[in-house]
Amino acid sequence: MSETLAVKAKNKNTAYYINSIIGVSIMLFFGYLPTFSTVTPMGMKILGIYIGLLYLWSTVDMVWPSLLGIIVTGFSGYKSVSGLLSAGWGDGTVIYIWLICMFAYFINKSGVSDNIVRGIMSLKVAKGRPWVVSFLFLVATYAVGALVSMTPACLIVWSFFQKFAKDLGFKKGDKYVSFMIVGIALAGLMGFTLFNFRVPGSILIGYIEAAGGHVSFVGYSVTAFIVGFGSLIVYTIIGKFIVRPDLDRIKAGYNFEAGQKMTPYQKQLMFLTVALIVVFIIQSMFTSTAVGQFLSKLGSSGIVVVFLILMGFIRRKDGSVFADMIDATKNGVPWPVFYILTIGMPLAFAMTDETLGIQSMLSSVFDTVIGNGVSGLFIFIIFITFLSAFSTQFLLNQIPGMVIFPIASAYCVKLNVNPGMLACMITLCANSSIILPSANPIAGVMHGMTDWISSKDIYKYAIPLVVSVWLLAVVVWLVFGNFFFNLFA
Repeated sequence: MSETLAVKAKNKNTAYYINSIIGVSIMLFFGYLPTFSTVTPMGMKILGIYIGLLYLWSTVDMVWPSLLGIIVTGFSGYKSVSGLLSAGWGDGTVIYIWLICMFAYFINKSGVSDNIVRGIMSLKVAKGRPWVVSFLFLVATYAVGALVSMTPACLIVWSFFQKFAKDLGFKKGDKYVSFMIVGIALAGLMGFTLFNFRVPGSILIGYIEAAGGHVSFVGYSVTAFIVGFGSLIVYTIIGKFIVRPDLDRIKAGYNFEAGQKMTPYQKQLMFLTVALIVVFIIQSMFTSTAVGQFLSKLGSSGIVVVFLILMGFIRRKDGSVFADMIDATKNGVPWPVFYILTIGMPLAFAMTDETLGIQSMLSSVFDTVIGNGVSGLFIFIIFITFLSAFSTQFLLNQIPGMVIFPIASAYCVKLNVNPGMLACMITLCANSSIILPSANPIAGVMHGMTDWISSKDIYKYAIPLVVSVWLLAVVVWLVFGNFFFNLFA
């Protein structure tokens, strides 16, 4: 047994070093290849660094490749190392993500996610109704994903579902088990896209705001809800009428434990979460009022800072802090993502630097594919959503948006596309990353649940599910267009 483990570890290390050599070689030597199209010699260097980083992020690690990317880019002559660090760590979007992750940490740590799931699953309407029970599993995951984060959403609901399935005699290989495990994964990911202050959307919103634009918080959330929550409805319908697993054992009923009532601390944190959402809505919808103007001047980061100040100031009855900021900084911030952003955002902006010729080259490719007029818009919508939904299966879900959005945004004026709508749809499609284990941590955990589901079954349900999300995004975009972003501007 130990010898087998040693061989596996050796093979894994060998693959790690081979992938590292390939990625670093691309970063160092791609720039010496002959130029093509409109790409300049400096553009070739930047393009090589970007491609090498994408390869390393997807196959090796996030942290040391990002740091290496800073050094290599610094010596390329495009921008100094200190300039890159300033552009990365000093970027308003990076700071905003750091702040909102700290806020979300307290919600997650409080255990309120468990209460939300128990509350939804214990609803009387589900008793004896198999597909209502199934849909509520997805709703519970979506709710926790929206209010807290996708990781606790999936892990907690998977735990509930596994106990539920075990008690009713379901086992690995049953259609219902595989169907629900995949559905729960998507529900958490879609819930995480509901608000644009979450990591996936906020990165692209940061690009828009850096260019002087504004994105309607309400318009974004309404559009994200229609696609994200709509995909759960579509998936449930597919399960009931196409997959049709045997659910007779659920009809007899299953009693979910209601659990303990929320503690005063949990209620206070939920109140602050709702209050933050309301403040963002006021900032987005009532810009002409004095309050709206004040909030706009304060900015999204400033709003979160005010909430964190309040939480840090308050003391609980026993004298302990209401929110330990040092603890949140250490344990609540997904630091690997920040290493990606530190070099990823400067390089993404470099993609649009006219002096490098990369944008011109990619634009010519887009022009060839997309065309003009009404047909151009139709092809643009299909092309961008497809590219986002399926490239994310091979890349971490933050990366496709960082690659696609800067180039695609150049077509917003030409095709009358609201930049917020583009950011929303790319984020939604890029967060449908559930097919391959490399797509995101949730997909990796799901592929590791070998006692409940096989990789073959994951592919069986995940691929059609991603296709349905993509098609729903296309339909919603074509039907509503900029409507909600203009309505709630």
